[in-house]
Formats: sequence, C-alpha cells, structure tokens
Amino acid sequence: MEIVKVYLPTKGQQSLREIFEKLTHISEIEKCSFCGCNVNALTEFAELAEAKHEKELAEQAIEIRTKITNQKKYECLGCNPCLPAGLSNQLFEMGDNTPGGKSLICSSPSCACNTPTPKIKWPVEKGDYLVGNESASVAINTLSNKELPGELFKALKDKICLVGYCETENIGIEKVVKNLISNSNIRTLIVCGKESGQDMMDGHFAGQALLALHKNGITDTNRIIGAKGKRPFVKNLDKDQVERFQAQIELVELIGNDSPDDIIQSVTIALSKAKQAFPEKAMDEESGNEVIAQNPQKLVFDRKGYFVIIPDRSEHKIYVEYYANTGELLHTIVGDDAASIYYTIIEKEFISRLDHCAYLGRELTKAEYFIKYNIPYLQDKALGELTDE
Repeated sequence: MEIVKVYLPTKGQQSLREIFEKLTHISEIEKCSFCGCNVNALTEFAELAEAKHEKELAEQAIEIRTKITNQKKYECLGCNPCLPAGLSNQLFEMGDNTPGGKSLICSSPSCACNTPTPKIKWPVEKGDYLVGNESASVAINTLSNKELPGELFKALKDKICLVGYCETENIGIEKVVKNLISNSNIRTLIVCGKESGQDMMDGHFAGQALLALHKNGITDTNRIIGAKGKRPFVKNLDKDQVERFQAQIELVELIGNDSPDDIIQSVTIALSKAKQAFPEKAMDEESGNEVIAQNPQKLVFDRKGYFVIIPDRSEHKIYVEYYANTGELLHTIVGDDAASIYYTIIEKEFISRLDHCAYLGRELTKAEYFIKYNIPYLQDKALGELTDE
C-alpha cells in the first residue's frame, strides 16, 4: 500500500513552491480529493501564483483543482485539522504583500464598467434576513438557527431593526458588521441560537468569532483575534469599520439559547435602556463595486463554432450538434443532463468564449427541464447584434 506523506502547515514563511508541494500531497488523501476546502485552497494558490508571475505553478494548481472539482462530493466535512484551511490562511497573508494582490481591475476593452451604480440603500449587504423598524435600536442574529428569525419577526417586527442568521466566521460576519454600522440607530445586537459548526470538528463558530471581533478586533492581516473557527479572516472589513462596530454596538450573548421567550425578554431589556442613535455618521459606503447588469450590444461569433440543441423526451436524451462556422457538422454530443454535456464540451475545447459558455449553460438547462418536466423548449438566439469581429 502506498503511503502518502502529509505536511501540516508551519508557522514560518513558506515559498510558493513549498506550499504547492503540500497542496499536492494533501490532494492525494482520499477524503481531501473530494472536498471543497481543497478546491478553495487550490483556487487561492493559483490566483496568488499568477499575481506573483509563477505561471507554471498556477497552471499545475488549476490542473489539480479541475480534477478535484470534477469528482467533488462535499463542500466541507469539518475535519480536525483541516489541512487545506491552514495553507489557505497562509496564502491570504502572503497575498497582502503582493502589489495589486487585492485589486479587481477590469482590463477588457469591451467591459462596460462605466455603467451607473445604484443608489445606496439600507441594508447595504444582501442576505437572508428580515427588516423590521429601521429606526429601532436592536438587531438579532440567530447564528445557525434558520427557523428562529421568522418566529421572532412575527412577534417583534415593530420593535427590532433586523433579524437574521449567520453561519460563517468570515463572509457572514462581514455582512453582519456592515449592516450594523451602516445604520446609526442600531445600538444592540443579540447573538443567540445554536452555534454554527459546533457539531463538527474544527467548525465555523461564527458566534464565538463575532464576540472575539467585538472584544479583540483584527490583526494586520485581518484575522479575528481570538477566534477559533478554521478561517476567521474578515477580508472585506478594515480596522476603522471594526472599531466602529466595537464602539457603536453592545452585544448581548445568548449563544445556545433558542427560546423565543428569553430572546424577547432580552429585547425588552435592551429597549428599556433607550439608547440614542450613535452620534457619528453611519458608515454606509457601498458594499463592493456594484455594476448595473445590461444586455450586450454586440454579438461576436465563437471562432470554435456553434451548437444546435435537440432534446428528445422519448429517449430522455439531449443531443447537441456541434458545427463549424462554415456549417460543417463536426460532432454530436449526447447526454441526459446539462452539466455532463457542457463539461464535455469544455473539456473537448469545442468552445472558446465566456459569453458562449454562459449561453450554452442556459440553453442546456432549459433542454434538461424539457426532458424531465415537459416544459416547452425552444432554443433562443444569443443576445446582441452580430458584428464582423
């Protein structure tokens, strides 16, 4: 039996080559070869290697990632330790020192990034939450309990500002903090419900991370000080935002408590303090750089050719005829679901444009609905006016 050597992340600075070797060994472990954690780490590695002009390493990482993505069975098992997570944290810290490493600059000459951005409105972050009285001073976070927000909203919608859940110690917390500090009326956050990931080894522990953020703040690399979740990096918060969260918000800790009566009582107590709005202006910067979506103005043919999709409900099959732009039939791809067909088309390199890929995915999904649910299918033409490019 072949023995696979596993390297645990070290505390010292490692080279990209050393990290890649560890990711390679980790990818040979059976459970890691099916895991989304490993896919994420390899993606981060490839992006950083590309930014550091290590093209060969980036390509090798993408090759391994593609193999794992194709056979992925789960996003996360909560392993202790999570080998890819440790390396992912190191990659993030290395990325902070890469010039332009965090920049998202569009270099495409056809990009319409000059389109108008929408007017900012509260809440500034999108998510699965319920908004009550925007002038109220209390918000509620139910952590991993997804049923509790609706129950609390029915009883408290005129008394609370916002209620929702949060399951992750990074992006989830970022959204919570941004929505709180963008409304100066909110002065109290009640953190309740079952802790996220506590039934897994090395879980998320979003509640504990939120308390740690409020108490300790973040390091220079945006790690929440004292958080015990496996990826406690708030990459989209700066220290000014964290300090505002600490100053504006009082936390009421009811982690593990799912009792609506107890939570309602805590809301009543918080409201009895009659806290005034935070004196400083709300930090209501737009979250990210939203761009208004628009249809393309022009259609450029894919140099690789085009596809005619023929779903056959009697055979429960989808036939995709692949033509050269001269009209010559090159291949016929046959499958019974959209994913396997467009994967095959991409794998065989029958397609070369991103907009063509998006169009094909949409049309194949429609065709799959036809053979499964008898929803009428008619292949739509691609958007935009045809050009000579």
